[in-house]
Amino acid sequence: MLREIVRCWKQEGHIVNVLSSQPSYKQELKNETRSKVEIVDGATVYRLELPNESGKPIRRIWNAFKLGWAVFCKALWGRYDVIMVSTAPPVLGGFFSALSARLTGARFIYHCMDVHPEIGRVSGEFSNPIVYKLLLWADNWTCSRAAPVVVLSEDMENSLRARGRGDYNIQVINNFSLPSEQIIPNELPFEWPNVTLTMLFAGNVGRFQGLDILVAAMKKLRHRPDIHIVIMGEGAAKKELELQVSDNALNISFIGHHPVEIAKAAMLKADIGFVSLSKGLYRYAYPSKTMTYLEQGCPIIVAVEAESGLSRDVLSGKYGGGVSPGDSNALAEMLKLFADSEYTLLCMKENARRTAIESFSETKILTQWVDLLLKGGNQK
Repeated sequence: MLREIVRCWKQEGHIVNVLSSQPSYKQELKNETRSKVEIVDGATVYRLELPNESGKPIRRIWNAFKLGWAVFCKALWGRYDVIMVSTAPPVLGGFFSALSARLTGARFIYHCMDVHPEIGRVSGEFSNPIVYKLLLWADNWTCSRAAPVVVLSEDMENSLRARGRGDYNIQVINNFSLPSEQIIPNELPFEWPNVTLTMLFAGNVGRFQGLDILVAAMKKLRHRPDIHIVIMGEGAAKKELELQVSDNALNISFIGHHPVEIAKAAMLKADIGFVSLSKGLYRYAYPSKTMTYLEQGCPIIVAVEAESGLSRDVLSGKYGGGVSPGDSNALAEMLKLFADSEYTLLCMKENARRTAIESFSETKILTQWVDLLLKGGNQK
């Protein structure tokens, strides 16, 4: 999505440089080394050697400082009009970028895909109270410098406002469907269940996605062999979930990580998708996979609090259903309901496609990014 924003800005006539790392996000992927300096979609991309930091907190901190120093040096050398950063790495990436913008007189845009350090406190990553307070102070300063802070939802905006700071310039711009460089294939490279209802989860199989609800729900649906769940992805919770599924002989299959175009092909084939967040996380994140499901005409069941914007969006748009986090009884009942009502699913599929076009199309969202860059903001 960031690449599409860069491509769009280039097409509008702006000069764009990108500072990134070598591909290293998921260790199980090939992650071929790219050139240190490369022209991509007309933008000049500079890549740093930042080794994979999964499960290595000291390396993660070192990578963040290394990136921060690189941003500072590039800002001094390039004298940019605008410096934008996303929330990767959390807090420190934003802080160093805001500081660099301050020292060079550049406008600073803070693109918050997640709200940190709050989300880190929920996940346990920033559970130490001293570390949390330090990071919160740093992010408060960063947000106060931004023109604007871009968040994905009103829930995320409310979380920032709840800090009690009145000087935040905040704009809500949600994401669009994850772009794919390859054509979506007609055939899948794996076997697809031949049943009445197949629900797909595509994404990180982590410990904070609340995927235990899927196992618990399918235990209650042993008498419904016509309902099947497919889990596509890798993550820390995968082995544990596979063991539970195997021990209980449940209708859940795992197909590992696949490229975006394969995930989209699976969404086209699925009867319904699944999006979940651990309790309380809706305040700090909005799952972008939602838009990818909708683009493929795939309705969704969301396991998230009813008061969340995500749940309200699904119900008001009539493109799926919602259950509370961890409520496996409600999920089992909803799966039975959808399996027994082909007409309901057809209506929801049409609503999903319409919502993707009207609210989350790439053209609509990128127009907002063009306007944001042109209109500027009140730099503090």
